[in-house]
Order: sequence, then structure tokens, then C-alpha cells
Amino acid sequence: MLNRSRSLSRGPRPALTAPAATAANQLLAARLESLNIGALWRTLFRQSPAVWAILLYIFFEYVRPQSVWRTLDIMPYPQICLLSSTLLVLLEGRLSFRGTTPLWIWVALFSVVIALSGVFAVYPSWSWDFKDVWINWLLLMLIVGAGIRTRTEFFLLLVSFVLWNIKMSQFGARAWVANGFSANAVGVSGGPGWFQNSGEFGIQMCIFLPLVSYFAFGLWPRLSRNRRLFAAGVVFSALISIVVGSSRGAFLGMLVVAAWAVALSPYRVRATVIALPLAVLTWLVLPQRTKERLSESGQDRDSMARLTYWKDGLQIAKEYPVLGIGYNNWLPYYRARYNPEGELPHNFLIETVTQTGYVGLAVFGGMMIAYFRQNARTRRLTRAEGKAPDRVLWAIAYGLDGAMVGFMASGFFVSVLWYPYIWMNFALSMALCRVAYEAVGQRHRAQPHRAQAMAAFGAATS
Repeated sequence: MLNRSRSLSRGPRPALTAPAATAANQLLAARLESLNIGALWRTLFRQSPAVWAILLYIFFEYVRPQSVWRTLDIMPYPQICLLSSTLLVLLEGRLSFRGTTPLWIWVALFSVVIALSGVFAVYPSWSWDFKDVWINWLLLMLIVGAGIRTRTEFFLLLVSFVLWNIKMSQFGARAWVANGFSANAVGVSGGPGWFQNSGEFGIQMCIFLPLVSYFAFGLWPRLSRNRRLFAAGVVFSALISIVVGSSRGAFLGMLVVAAWAVALSPYRVRATVIALPLAVLTWLVLPQRTKERLSESGQDRDSMARLTYWKDGLQIAKEYPVLGIGYNNWLPYYRARYNPEGELPHNFLIETVTQTGYVGLAVFGGMMIAYFRQNARTRRLTRAEGKAPDRVLWAIAYGLDGAMVGFMASGFFVSVLWYPYIWMNFALSMALCRVAYEAVGQRHRAQPHRAQAMAAFGAATS
């Protein structure tokens, strides 16, 4: 009774002023960005149902435990989580396209092109049967890109995304250790799902490597020694997973990402000094068979088959230049007109132009340009007036650039347009840009409070 009376006598907890709230948010961000496990857990359990649904959807889409342990496969977990998160995002009033409108316009245009190509497809039923895939990626971009609204939510999302990729990269690192610290010619692959094939696994690692590297760079000053070692180990696991994957496309993607990072670095000499020994070490651990496959590129049977697909794809685009043969129509059309045993075109650009025409290819190019421009805008927003940029957000924006560079280089040889790679990058970029805009808004909202305080101080001292 005494405790209750005391609590009642205190009255309601006073609301934080804008500067106090900003200071509290900055303190929480500092604890989270030092990877304080306790702070991460406590913050995670305080999140709204929408955030939990989003995190669960990405977990089931990337980890797919229901495919690993068949006893769990009793319901469509990804679809349930995706629809639940969409509904919760709408009910919580989270949707906002602030700062991301240009990219959303291009995504909407691409959606229209896909719909029209399906309507006028050579085989409309194939387009209709594949409709759920594009709807999934649209909803993914919606719930993440327009539904994540605070820096804390974005940080939890990115940490969870990194964890699911660590699950894949540590598998590659373990295979490397089990093979006596060397790679074998067979290569490794991911778990069941989108990344089961070694080439698809290698593409995901080419996306993960620059993203986690820049993420670690952004967090570095706030990390303890042990956490720095862990972060470095994660980066190394992504690197070695590309090597042991034995995918030529992924290996090329890794080289392109490294060249891109060195070219953009303000410390090019230092970056080159670090990159060259890593390149030599990587070459030394490659199995001889992989080296032979690299030297045979363009002449071996797989390369010749790809060149044939590309040549035929350009011919198909010439015959159907406006909207292509139709969304998801490559296999039935190619097998009926060209090769009964033909495969996918093994190139995401050929995949785009044949199925959506040159109109779709132009819109796709517009989306890519809008993506890189959006990340550049995010970096500008992270620069407070007269101060250095917000290191974490600034670094993540560069990491997303590198992730897309890694995808384009490694995915050039695989049919992965409708895989989650591009669309997850878009979603993360949209969410990051929205967080940067919110940070700018907080700085501007805090200005009147500081001005009032200065005015009061001047009146009191005059």
C-alpha cells in the first residue's frame, strides 16, 4: 500500500523535451551500434508487431528452416509473415515514401511493364502462374522500404539480415577449414531455397561482402577489441565463401567489388597495399580446377552455351522489341522455338529485355540509376551542418552501392532477375534514405528549442 501511494504521489512521468528525446535516441543508437547484446535484445522486444513480422518474414525467406527440417514444413511461413507484416504496417500507419519517391516511381513503372508484358505474352498462363513472385518483391519493398521508420528499427533489421547471411558464410568458412584450409573444385552452396546453387550462393556472398565490410567500417570506432575481431571474421567468412564456392561469376564479382572499393577510397595507396596481398592469397588458395575453368572462360562448353543463349536472346528481343515475349515466358518460348532442352538465358539483362522488351530494359536501367542516386542523396543527408557525416549511415549507403555492384558483376552470368537480390537491396536503400530524412528532421526540430534557450539566456543576462 505504501509503495502504491508513493507511486501515485509521483504523478505521471513527465514527457521528454525535444532535445532530451534526441539525446536519449542518440544514447540508444550509440549502445546499439557498439553491438551491446543486452541493449539489442531489450530494444528488439520493445518493437511493434509490424517490426517483428518484417523480421520474421526475412528470416523465413533467407534461412528457410522449414526446408531444412521438413517436420516444420506444415504451413507457408514466408507468405503468412509477409501478409501479416503488410497488414500491420498499414494498421500502424507506417507507410511513408519520403525521400524515396523517384525510385518508387521507377518501381511502379516496372510493375506496369511486367503486367502489360504478361497480358500480351506469348504464353499468358506462364506469366499468371508466376505472378506471386513479383508481388512478393513488391510487398517486400513496401514493408521494408516504406515501413521501417526509425534508425533503431533499421539497425535491428540490418543486424538480423547480417546474421542470416553469416549463417551462410560460416558454412563456406567451415567447408574451407574442413578441407584443410583449401577449396575444392566442386564448390559449396547454400541451404534449400534461393541460394541452393553454388552460383546463386556466390552472388549472395558478393552482395554480403561489401555490405558487411562497410557496415563494420561504420561501427568500428564504437566496437570493443573482441567485437572488432568478430566483425573482421565475418568479413573474412564472406570472402572465403566466394573462393570456396568455385563460381567464376562470383569470383569476378569479388574482383570488381574490390576494384570499385579501391577506386572510391580516399586512401587509394593504403587500400591497394591491403588489397594486393589479399588478391595473391585468394589466388593461392583457389583449387587448380577452378583456375583452369577461369582460364577456359569463353571457350569451354558452359561458356559456349551461355553465348548461344545470349545471341538467341538478342534475336528474340529484336523480334519482340516493345514488351518482349512476356513475363516468365523464356522457358516455354525458347524450348518451343529454339532448343527443346534449353535452359534460362544465364544473364539478368537478357532475361529482362526478352521478357519485358526494350521498354522494360529502359525502365530497369532507370531503377538502377535511381537506386545509386538515392544512396548518394542519403550520404548528403548524413552530413550535419558544418560537421562530419554520420559515419554509420554514410558507410551503409556505400555498402549498398557495393552490394549492387557485386550483384551486377556476378549476376551477369546467371538468370537471377526474379531472385531477392535486387529487390532486397532496393528495400534496404529506401529504408536507409527514410531514416536519414528523419535524422535531418530531428535536427531541424531541435533548432527552435536551442534558439528559445539562447534567447532566454540572453534576456536573463542583459
